[in-house]
Amino acid sequence: MQVLATVCAFSLDYCTDFQYIEGLTMKFFIRTFGCQMNVYDSELISELLLKEGLKEAPSPGEADVILVNTCTVRQKAEERGHEYARFWKKRGKKVVMLGCLAQQEKERLMDAADLVIGTRSYTLLPKTIRELLGKRRKAVLTEDSGLIDLTEISLSRSPRLSGFSEFVTIMRGCDNFCSYCIVPYVRGRETSRPPEMIISEIKNLESRGIIEVTLLGQNVNSYFYKGTDFAELLDMIDRNTSLYRLRFTTSHPRDMSYKTVKTIMNSRRITHWFHLPLQAGSTRVLRLMRRGYTKEEYLDLVETIRKLDPEASITTDIMVGFPGEEEVDFLETLDVVEKAGFDHAYTFVFTKRPHTAAFYLKETLSPGEKGKRLRRLIDCLNKTIWHRRQRMLGRVYELLIEGPSRKNKRLSKGRTDGNITVVVTRELKPGMRVLAKVREIKGLTPIADVVEMLE
Repeated sequence: MQVLATVCAFSLDYCTDFQYIEGLTMKFFIRTFGCQMNVYDSELISELLLKEGLKEAPSPGEADVILVNTCTVRQKAEERGHEYARFWKKRGKKVVMLGCLAQQEKERLMDAADLVIGTRSYTLLPKTIRELLGKRRKAVLTEDSGLIDLTEISLSRSPRLSGFSEFVTIMRGCDNFCSYCIVPYVRGRETSRPPEMIISEIKNLESRGIIEVTLLGQNVNSYFYKGTDFAELLDMIDRNTSLYRLRFTTSHPRDMSYKTVKTIMNSRRITHWFHLPLQAGSTRVLRLMRRGYTKEEYLDLVETIRKLDPEASITTDIMVGFPGEEEVDFLETLDVVEKAGFDHAYTFVFTKRPHTAAFYLKETLSPGEKGKRLRRLIDCLNKTIWHRRQRMLGRVYELLIEGPSRKNKRLSKGRTDGNITVVVTRELKPGMRVLAKVREIKGLTPIADVVEMLE
């Protein structure tokens, strides 16, 4: 016997009929590949489908439909997402592909999915999934046919990442058009959310026990809404919430103003962690990348931050093997690494992304040569990071515990204000706050003993 139930899609101008077969609700499962923005989008999509009457399955094998939210900025994430979707489709599951890859590739993904929905059509998911489960059609939706913001969901969503920490998107898109980057083409131009809406979302999360929030944006520090810039938004959140910690990522070095740095230094809640993607240390290569700053300007920014707070944590992204990069250019990158003294870095080899300006540039290094430079870069980074870690020995840090250590479940891991992971020599619950003294550095990981439990 079929029993029909009707629920109204709040963000659409129609109601959606979902079928409950023999009393069982249709189940979905979401797998996310890629950046924090994809993770945040997956949270909102899950909330949307739950409100529409679907149930979240604990595993893909138990789901009626599998949603794969994946990235196209990094080739590895793209490949993993595509393989994951194809794996489950071959096993008879209905598969929906979401995210930047879906926005870019469109019809090509239909070999791995029954439904492809780009980043600008998410609120059409309830209707299209209903049609998909009813075996009505295969579809591709990648245009501006849905409300991107998912406003009502974001303002009332339940925490999903953990019991204490969550992401909040403050802006989407990017206007920079770096020559290697696909983001402006798949996420669109920059659009900022009203500050009042952002604060309302944070307060909702606070009421549900969240004490740490990370603000997200493809170019987060270019935020601007009707006269309110990023520094002013940070100040508003700092004054109008009771968060324990406020973070943000990812920043563009060109848009990191002195006003923003001073606001952070004078705040109560904003952490002294600056993620500033360098990409390359050669001014010539930076121009080819269309990054909008020079080597000297980047180092001046690092010096400004460290003068205001020598303990501030600065992390980065660095690319090797960009078309035209010569040995002298690579040595400039190593020079910046040594002078900046990064606390952590994400490193990767340049790979061409379709539709970008760099896609049409002639490759000048073989894969083997790129690999050798990457290893040299990592060796240089490890030395500078090791020296930064030595400064932590004997010092006491306030840590927010995230859970058990990956290698030893009887130990815990927590993060400093500077977003550095520290292993604590005790079993502690996630969300707890402690003062811990660093007693040794193993590899690049600080090991600390608890000296005081904080409320």
